[in-house]
Amino acid sequence: MFLSNRLQALFVLVALPLVSSEAQERATAQTVDCSKVGEVADHANMDHKAHQAQLAACAKGASAQQPMLPGQAAFGAIAEVVRILMADPATDWAKVNVEALRRHLVDMDDVTIRSTIAQRDVPGGFVADILAAGAATAAIRRMVPTHASMYVSAPGFKATTQVIPGGVRLTMVARNAADAREVARLRGLGTIGFLVDGDHHTSHHLAIARGDKAAHSH
Repeated sequence: MFLSNRLQALFVLVALPLVSSEAQERATAQTVDCSKVGEVADHANMDHKAHQAQLAACAKGASAQQPMLPGQAAFGAIAEVVRILMADPATDWAKVNVEALRRHLVDMDDVTIRSTIAQRDVPGGFVADILAAGAATAAIRRMVPTHASMYVSAPGFKATTQVIPGGVRLTMVARNAADAREVARLRGLGTIGFLVDGDHHTSHHLAIARGDKAAHSH
């Protein structure tokens, strides 16, 4: 009987839910008036360890309530670039033009969201008419030909553009039209896949904001 009682007690201890330190801190923050944690009348007789735990819990509780997302992708992209510029002591503020970056992001939005794309297969790849109305037409004509010019010497395919009423016609064909896998890849990616390809976009955005003349902007 004694052994059985010992085993039961051990089982209860093992079965108790483990409370993480983070959960304990949240619980502490909920039971403490965080607005008064800093008000300590008797520093000599206070429980310093408990006080530090209360301060840490209140700090974490406050930070946990702060939203993390900027609410809008372009806003977040600009905020990220501004933080980089502010943290870099070499930033030449006489050249910085964050407004140019904002306008470029508007172009990206117009091409991605406000355009229509009619794609059709041709031998070795595809042809796509990227069309829009108003300001979005100008955005298409700025972005698509410029992006295509970066791939003049691409090893696997070639991209050419032609200005047409309402936008741009993009032609993408594999250099080896017999390469069925490459042709299928081009057609599957389509216009938007082609535009987002590569890892140059973020560095390009930073270059625009820095006022780098080599960065295409308007």
